Amino acid sequence: MLEIIMLGTGGSMPTENRNLPAIAVRYQGWVLMFDCGEDVQRQIDRASLGTNKKMAIFVSHMHADHILGLPGLLLRFSLLGRIKPLNVYGPKELIDYVKVNQSTINLGTTFETVVHAIEPGVIFQEEDLTVRAFEVDHRGFALGYELTLQKPTGEFIPERAEKLGIPIGPMWSKLAAGESVQLEGGKTVHPEEVTGPRPNPVKIVYSGDTRPCQALREASKNANVLISEAMYTTEHEDLAEERGHSTAKAMAQIASESNVGLLVLTHYSPRYFDGSDIIREGKNNFADTVLARDLMRITLDKEGNYTITEPGLEPPTKSQD
Repeated sequence: MLEIIMLGTGGSMPTENRNLPAIAVRYQGWVLMFDCGEDVQRQIDRASLGTNKKMAIFVSHMHADHILGLPGLLLRFSLLGRIKPLNVYGPKELIDYVKVNQSTINLGTTFETVVHAIEPGVIFQEEDLTVRAFEVDHRGFALGYELTLQKPTGEFIPERAEKLGIPIGPMWSKLAAGESVQLEGGKTVHPEEVTGPRPNPVKIVYSGDTRPCQALREASKNANVLISEAMYTTEHEDLAEERGHSTAKAMAQIASESNVGLLVLTHYSPRYFDGSDIIREGKNNFADTVLARDLMRITLDKEGNYTITEPGLEPPTKSQD
């Protein structure tokens, strides 16, 4: 199961109820964070994500509203005694940015921090989970991210294994994990002989800040969830074009064209107050649209079906590090 937690949903500046951009994805002990807006350290605590989890941070671009939370996060993790290494991915300017901020922490961080200057392509792989970066159309170098969960095989079918004479134990585990095994006598058994059809991938796409662009359309094809900025409505389409952003309508059209399962609109301007104009325009053009709220949670099962939990309805259990 994948869980998405909207840590910050604001655009440009924080408001009373919305922090700046940050999204966490949890999967099998990992926390993957996309952007790191101001005061994300408090949101991580409110979301009970823990301070010593396996973690990677993916920064879309070097604008202040997407990175000002990183210094505070490094400090908080050090004060609370984090020991696990932290990997940070993004534009090359991140390297100096992190070095400068590490220098402001008394005695330095308590954990290793590795910053990866990346270009478009696959940048992260952890078992069945892959993160691919793609360049979008903002102001300067900016990235979107495509997170894909692809199981190597379908469901393991014990009856087939028994029929082939495969003893219960490690060989079953290897076949279920997508590895071939060799029996006594030299016969090789391949995973597809004892498993069902390989499932479709589960895919989450995060746009970062961008004008509508082909790279985002391609990444979003058949995505289960597209988390997209929607800084403006079409009333301010001229500002969207000038400042390298999108309207809710434009992103809804991309979701429709790309066969997206759920569109999550986030990073909208404070001028829209409660976001009612943003969600109205989005839903008018793509019915399966929701407006992101801080601490909203979206869970995806292995088939990619989603469940949305609004903030405050089901307080999470405190995470154990």
